[in-house]
Amino acid sequence: MKTVAPKYKYSNAENPRQPNNAYYFVVDDKNIRVCKFFFMATLSINNRVIQTVIMKQKHCESGKVVASDKRGKHGNHHKVDEEIKNGIRHHIKSIPRVESHYCRSHSKKEYIEGNKTMADLHRDYKKLCVDQNTAAGNYIMYCKIFNEEFNITFHLPKKDQCEICLQYKIGNEEEKQGLTEKYERHIMEKDLSRLEKEGDKNGDDSTKVIVYDLQAVLPCPTGEASSFYYVSKLNVLNFTLYDIKSNKGTCYLWHEGEAQRGANEIGSCILDFLQKISEERKRTDDGLNIIFYSDNCAGQNKNKFIIALYMFALFSLNIKSITHKFFITGHSQSEGDSVHATIEREIKKFKKSSPIYAPDQYACIIRTAKKTGTPYTVHELCHNDFKDLKGLAANLFINMPKNLKLSEIRVLKLDRENPNFLFYKNSYEQQDFERAEIVNARKKVDVAKVELKPAYIRKPGISEAKKNGLISLIEKKKCVPMFYLNLYKNL
Repeated sequence: MKTVAPKYKYSNAENPRQPNNAYYFVVDDKNIRVCKFFFMATLSINNRVIQTVIMKQKHCESGKVVASDKRGKHGNHHKVDEEIKNGIRHHIKSIPRVESHYCRSHSKKEYIEGNKTMADLHRDYKKLCVDQNTAAGNYIMYCKIFNEEFNITFHLPKKDQCEICLQYKIGNEEEKQGLTEKYERHIMEKDLSRLEKEGDKNGDDSTKVIVYDLQAVLPCPTGEASSFYYVSKLNVLNFTLYDIKSNKGTCYLWHEGEAQRGANEIGSCILDFLQKISEERKRTDDGLNIIFYSDNCAGQNKNKFIIALYMFALFSLNIKSITHKFFITGHSQSEGDSVHATIEREIKKFKKSSPIYAPDQYACIIRTAKKTGTPYTVHELCHNDFKDLKGLAANLFINMPKNLKLSEIRVLKLDRENPNFLFYKNSYEQQDFERAEIVNARKKVDVAKVELKPAYIRKPGISEAKKNGLISLIEKKKCVPMFYLNLYKNL
């Protein structure tokens, strides 16, 4: 807007007329004058807005700057009592956290179970305030504190999401150009790994092709009552191995009171599985070839302790070679995921009719989850079933070369004819294996005489705080039958 000064003007000394204004739009650095009605209609404003701007410009020394908005700055706001805010904070802190199965290694965010909404949490909070006869904060204040003061989100089980693909998808043109080479190689490796799996699947009968993975934590006890939600639950763990040729699934089930979920536990399940399939093929002379597929979890299956287990299995079982192929990070979806999806659907169906009170109920659910074909085989484990693979690696004198980075390996292989060497590929595009000496030839070890020691002398148990919370569900809140009291007291 620009002030217009006419050549002639009638004016009243007591109440002079305001100056006229001309209205412009800037198009291609040119001022194009328009009428006032066109100006207001285009900007979707009325005359009051124009008059307010003119009035505020008068109070500015330069006549060009409009004063800042004064709304909300009067200092006479309604303040929520700090005790109410502290009550909200205490309630949010009381919600047990759960680990994200897919991003716990690199995410600092905390997770809570996703079977409740924010509105559900606020209703539970208000009910608690009524029971305690204290004032409650409203839903807006609860959401504000939850979102601004806590780094929490609701955990919903889902498949892995690839960071490289997401970055490339949402990036601008400049970012995409920088990521193009990395993204194209990433997609190539993904496609080649899937072609490799299809080729292995159609191989001969002397080769077993197994996909394995650890399912997301199964909480116990669990049910629809709100009391279950606000107590840290016992983590039940299910490790699944799936034969993609015969479509047979084998599950190993234990809970955190019996063992953890590291290399010792995963390797012990793999060893038991290898022993069982080896016994089925005892009559064969040359032994089985085993191909494993899994994700890249370093703590569980991509480490020297699992390599030590493979070496031990080659010399103690009827197995000729073991090859382990790793899915590309973010693209580890496989036939094994269908097992977990089937189990989760059956658990959801079961919970509609009854809560789950004890870990062994999960075993029953898994055994009946598959409705067609061969049912899943379930092995329930205790702490005595797990072996010390870290001690095994030391007894076999396994020493990984410094220039060998396990994190970069796509395929690794061990065979009985070359016991001291690890064969590996850093890309699925690579045709030939490279090799690295992982056991010094001067170290003569009779693998047959190496003894596997137990990983646990006694049960690791759970924390007292968690145990007390679980017992309170039985003795105080009456959500779990008294029949299960001894089970949780002896964790």
